[in-house]
Amino acid sequence: MNNKPKFLADAMLGNIARKLRLLGFDCKYFATINHDQLLLIAKIENRILVTKDRNITNICKKQNISVIDLSNTDETSQIVEIYKKTNLNKCKIDMNDVRCTICNGIVQSIEKEKITSRIPDKVAQNMQQFWICNSCNQIYWEGTHIRNLQKFIDEVNERL
Repeated sequence: MNNKPKFLADAMLGNIARKLRLLGFDCKYFATINHDQLLLIAKIENRILVTKDRNITNICKKQNISVIDLSNTDETSQIVEIYKKTNLNKCKIDMNDVRCTICNGIVQSIEKEKITSRIPDKVAQNMQQFWICNSCNQIYWEGTHIRNLQKFIDEVNERL
């Protein structure tokens, strides 16, 4: 699925942006951004704007900008909505396809020896596989957050 949609989450949807990144989607997010800048980025970069703001939705429709107007409030339902509205049928996490939750950079596998000084000793003892963001150098490993995310993904898939 090389032709994945690219997203832009509005300022109210930081958690959704992080979840989309963990699911392997290019999703830009800015905590503080005005509507004009948001619309311009969506238009120039051909991104689907994800919002709960009806005014932004209406402007997008007038300017022919792809938009997903979320109607649900819980994150599981919101991800289900995004998947259905973009015709995606299976939600999954693949650590080799994950994007950085902090900066949206590409995350790549890295040898443990290169990063042992930057990770907790217990993690170094118990984990073998690590990934690093090529933009901000954030280090990732499959900890409990991935297991929690898998529960979330299972819930999403039950509803797709």
